[in-house]
Amino acid sequence: AGDTILHEMGEATSVQWSAGTWMVEYGRGFIPSTLGFALSDTIFSTQDFVNMFYTVKVYAKGLLLETSTYLSELGIF
Repeated sequence: AGDTILHEMGEATSVQWSAGTWMVEYGRGFIPSTLGFALSDTIFSTQDFVNMFYTVKVYAKGLLLETSTYLSELGIF
Protein backbone atom coordinates (compact mmCIF):
# COMPACT_ATOMS: atom_id res chain seq x y z
CA ALA A 1 0.00 0.00 0.00
CA GLY A 2 1.64 3.18 -1.18
CA ASP A 3 4.51 4.34 -3.31
CA THR A 4 7.37 6.56 -2.31
CA ILE A 5 8.59 8.99 -4.94
CA LEU A 6 11.94 10.64 -4.32
CA HIS A 7 12.89 13.72 -6.31
CA GLU A 8 16.30 14.98 -7.17
CA MET A 9 16.67 18.75 -7.37
CA GLY A 10 14.78 20.09 -10.39
CA GLU A 11 12.64 16.97 -10.91
CA ALA A 12 8.85 16.72 -10.73
CA THR A 13 6.19 14.01 -10.84
CA SER A 14 2.59 14.08 -12.01
CA VAL A 15 -0.13 12.27 -10.12
CA GLN A 16 -3.43 10.86 -11.30
CA TRP A 17 -5.92 10.91 -8.45
CA SER A 18 -8.45 8.14 -7.92
CA ALA A 19 -10.95 7.38 -5.16
CA GLY A 20 -9.30 6.85 -1.78
CA THR A 21 -6.00 8.44 -2.80
CA TRP A 22 -4.07 10.59 -0.39
CA MET A 23 -0.65 12.20 -0.54
CA VAL A 24 1.82 13.70 1.88
CA GLU A 25 4.23 16.25 0.46
CA TYR A 26 7.44 17.40 2.06
CA GLY A 27 9.33 20.41 0.78
CA ARG A 28 12.77 21.75 1.52
CA GLY A 29 14.53 24.89 0.51
CA PHE A 30 13.55 28.54 0.58
CA ILE A 31 9.85 28.15 1.47
CA PRO A 32 8.83 31.83 1.03
CA SER A 33 9.52 31.48 -2.69
CA THR A 34 6.52 29.14 -2.97
CA LEU A 35 4.12 31.54 -1.28
CA GLY A 36 3.63 33.62 -4.44
CA PHE A 37 2.60 30.57 -6.44
CA ALA A 38 0.18 29.39 -3.74
CA LEU A 39 -1.46 32.79 -3.35
CA SER A 40 -1.75 33.41 -7.10
CA ASP A 41 -3.46 30.03 -7.45
CA THR A 42 -5.88 31.04 -4.70
CA ILE A 43 -6.63 34.40 -6.32
CA PHE A 44 -7.02 33.29 -9.94
CA SER A 45 -8.16 29.67 -9.69
CA THR A 46 -9.92 28.60 -6.50
CA GLN A 47 -10.95 32.09 -5.33
CA ASP A 48 -11.01 30.85 -1.74
CA PHE A 49 -10.22 34.15 -0.07
CA VAL A 50 -11.06 32.98 3.45
CA ASN A 51 -8.43 30.25 3.14
CA MET A 52 -5.98 32.80 1.71
CA PHE A 53 -6.57 35.05 4.74
CA TYR A 54 -5.79 32.19 7.14
CA THR A 55 -2.74 31.16 5.11
CA VAL A 56 -1.29 34.69 5.24
CA LYS A 57 -2.17 34.98 8.94
CA VAL A 58 -0.45 31.70 9.88
CA TYR A 59 2.54 32.49 7.65
CA ALA A 60 2.96 35.97 9.16
CA LYS A 61 2.73 34.59 12.70
CA GLY A 62 5.32 31.92 11.92
CA LEU A 63 7.60 34.50 10.32
CA LEU A 64 7.36 36.78 13.36
CA LEU A 65 8.09 33.89 15.73
CA GLU A 66 11.09 32.84 13.67
CA THR A 67 12.39 36.42 13.53
CA SER A 68 12.01 36.92 17.28
CA THR A 69 13.80 33.62 17.96
CA TYR A 70 16.66 34.61 15.65
CA LEU A 71 16.99 38.06 17.23
CA SER A 72 16.92 36.63 20.76
CA GLU A 73 19.68 34.19 19.84
CA LEU A 74 21.76 37.15 18.66
CA GLY A 75 21.15 38.85 22.02
CA ILE A 76 19.17 41.75 20.57
CA PHE A 77 15.97 40.89 22.47
